[in-house]
Amino acid sequence: MEKIDYKKEYKDLYLPKTNPMLIDVPSMKFIMVEGTGNPNDKDGEYQEAMQILYGLSFTIKMSKMGQNKIEGYFEYVVPPLEGLCVQVMHLGSYDDEPETIKKIKEYIKENNLKNDIGRVLEDGMIRQHHEIYLSDPRRVEKNKLKTVIRYPVIKEER
Repeated sequence: MEKIDYKKEYKDLYLPKTNPMLIDVPSMKFIMVEGTGNPNDKDGEYQEAMQILYGLSFTIKMSKMGQNKIEGYFEYVVPPLEGLCVQVMHLGSYDDEPETIKKIKEYIKENNLKNDIGRVLEDGMIRQHHEIYLSDPRRVEKNKLKTVIRYPVIKEER
């Protein structure tokens, strides 16, 4: 069985351009951490969340080696999730994200979309913005970090 590499299989989701674009993310199962925190704080929530996510991801990935097999497991490359979104690739330090987010907000306005952050869905989930960290900040220089930023949107009715 061939490994699934989500970054290669779904390039439009994980390798966007540096200009905002509209994307409809298909339904997928994933793990995530919900929270806040300054990603530059070495002992902060972000660093702790990254440790947890990587730990869980690799535990699931290596479960095939143990006695307790996960039903439906398939080989995959640990991927760096939701419906209609505006996304953009942010290059560089997390401190510089406000300029990239400004581009997203301009795109939303110019394309008759409405920011959908905070809406509670029927299943109780709350639509939130997402950041997908393609670079490991422990191993990559700040100016070379790659982060996909997604804002959930809905189409404005006219």
